[in-house]
Amino acid sequence: MLDFQDPQIWWFLTRASAVVGWALMAITVIWGVLLKTRILRGADNPEWLKVTHRYISGLALAMIATHIGSLLLDEYISFGWTDVLIPFATSFEPFAVALGIFAFWLIILIQITALASQWLPEKVWKSIHLLSYASFVLVTIHSGLVGTDIGQSWYTILSLVLITSVTLAGIVRLVIAARAKPAPRVDPTPSALNGEHGTPRPGFEARVVDRVNVGADLLELTLTPVDPEIRLDWDSGSHLTVRLGNGLERQYSLCGDPVEQDSLRLGVLNTRGDGGGSTWIHEHVQVGATIVCDYPRNDFPLKPASRYQFIASGIGITAIRAMLHSIPARREWSLLYLGKSRSDMLFVDELSAEYGDRVTLWITAERGHRAQLEDLIDPDSDVYACGSPSLLAELEGLVAPERLHLERFQPEERLEVGPASPFTIVAARSGKTITVPAGRSALEALEQDGVSLQASCRRGTCGTCEVSVLAGSPQHRDSVMSDTDKDEMHIMFPCVSRAATETLTLDI
Repeated sequence: MLDFQDPQIWWFLTRASAVVGWALMAITVIWGVLLKTRILRGADNPEWLKVTHRYISGLALAMIATHIGSLLLDEYISFGWTDVLIPFATSFEPFAVALGIFAFWLIILIQITALASQWLPEKVWKSIHLLSYASFVLVTIHSGLVGTDIGQSWYTILSLVLITSVTLAGIVRLVIAARAKPAPRVDPTPSALNGEHGTPRPGFEARVVDRVNVGADLLELTLTPVDPEIRLDWDSGSHLTVRLGNGLERQYSLCGDPVEQDSLRLGVLNTRGDGGGSTWIHEHVQVGATIVCDYPRNDFPLKPASRYQFIASGIGITAIRAMLHSIPARREWSLLYLGKSRSDMLFVDELSAEYGDRVTLWITAERGHRAQLEDLIDPDSDVYACGSPSLLAELEGLVAPERLHLERFQPEERLEVGPASPFTIVAARSGKTITVPAGRSALEALEQDGVSLQASCRRGTCGTCEVSVLAGSPQHRDSVMSDTDKDEMHIMFPCVSRAATETLTLDI
């Protein structure tokens, strides 16, 4: 039994927590590089891996905090709070201790910015994240100068393993950074890259390398970037905005395997509707053609859960298919795929052959009646669904909101709370104040006042115009994701959404 009155216990705890924290820091750095290189993507779906990364880094911080706390309790050296938290405040090995303190505050900064990443510019928090290498170096030097276990064989072996592993990971990270090509800046003059509404957005050219006519109105396209140096970063649930030669823009779910980053597979249903986008693709896009695309966006991520049920109807299988590629076999999951007839359904034979009894096909023409969803929903699973508006509306009445994750192709019909009222937007970065009249969208009012935002569909489905809400309450009218998720993330989509308060402060 541990005797906490024994002064040696605190010295042992100090040494043990320091070594464990140091090792966990190394694992965190290496894990981050493995995530970046996508080496681990075949092991589990990306959200699980990211959660594990955050968990390991949190444990490392807990061990470092334990190390600091046990130093305060150890009687061998009399440390106070200022000695362990303020660089050069102690008289004991001030330089070596200061290196450890600098590393501690760096780790705190990295953790805070990682947790606040959804409210920070991506370049800012990612740049700060790279300081994890610096914190590891500082801790390594700190332990080498004041570590009492230096010279022991186990410590020497551990040091060589950790330093070598992190050094190799750093080299790999530098190679990736050298190979990566940043999103090209778009010429602000109207052009194909500017999209349907003339709004400058980063984009790239993709070549059609394969075209498969699955049926009379179903088409599968495979695209790849024309520039081989362009590095895409997409996961299951992502969609691609394509800018067509007739001036239209359309969004399509990526249905391939996310491990194949440069292979962009799209399923296109010819709706023969008034918009004409899908019909234009069916009639004009052939192998060898080039299409301008936005970089992939993901508003439908596969989040960690103990059990999954995927539900798709018609062309909605495209988003779900990429999720099936991402999720490892050991996870518990099932697929319910609904359709009127086999000719209306993509990948039917492939899914049945590859996943067997995990797939339930409900084909109305063969079963003789529509599916009774209440009898087919797994009450213990998180449900991911994509398909017709009627299917998604029915699921919303059957599945608890916290377990239901939807992607919509068409805007959701929302009940109006009341007549649209004017409101004010405060642009936090510039300090501008913009009035949004009752008869105009927030996006239109911002653009008229010279505030440039990226936008595509302008009907609340693609998520391109996402902005962070710093103050005030938005009135969500989009169909990108659930209102609960948007409020938790403090975001809104100004192309259709308005304000529930007189003023909204946005991070623009």
